[in-house]
Amino acid sequence: MPRLIDHDARHREIAAASLRVLERDGLGALSVRGVADEAGIAAASLRRAFPTQHALREYCLVLIEERVTARIADVRGGAAGRALVEAILAQLLPLDAERRSELVAQIQLGVLALSDVRLRASTTRLNDAVGQACRACLGILDSAGALGSGRDVNVETDRLHALIDGVALQLVWDVAAVAPDRAAGILARHLDDISRDVGGAG
Repeated sequence: MPRLIDHDARHREIAAASLRVLERDGLGALSVRGVADEAGIAAASLRRAFPTQHALREYCLVLIEERVTARIADVRGGAAGRALVEAILAQLLPLDAERRSELVAQIQLGVLALSDVRLRASTTRLNDAVGQACRACLGILDSAGALGSGRDVNVETDRLHALIDGVALQLVWDVAAVAPDRAAGILARHLDDISRDVGGAG
């Protein structure tokens, strides 16, 4: 009896191999042969799963979004209030090998999207998802009484999104200068700041 192939699992396996290739060797190495070798499968099998290089690049971005969404769903079940916010925001930072691989791949594919309009929708969706997570975190803080009165949610969402992006990039470029505990401290100080009422009261 022929062995049934879990096509979704195969797609995720190939995309995960692609993320490793992107991080280790760069965008130029994201070839059928290179990814097939990394995944330990035949090039023909990879081509059946992803007939074009564009399809593979798109799915890499899908996999990143799926992973982050799953991690956030996991932490939502185990914390509340500010602790939950800190746990959610940590999932958006390259604090371990998997998250670093995701961010490096996202950066490289994002640069490519500047000249490849076909990738822009996916890269924009990922960026928007970070903004939505930041907005959700502000809602959690507000519900917990940990958001200062008079704070403009739109402004604070943009500020938090910019901070997350900046810290994430610093962690990629210079891990020694911005260690994970220092990154956590930067976020904690920002959360302390936005817990204060506008104007300094509270």
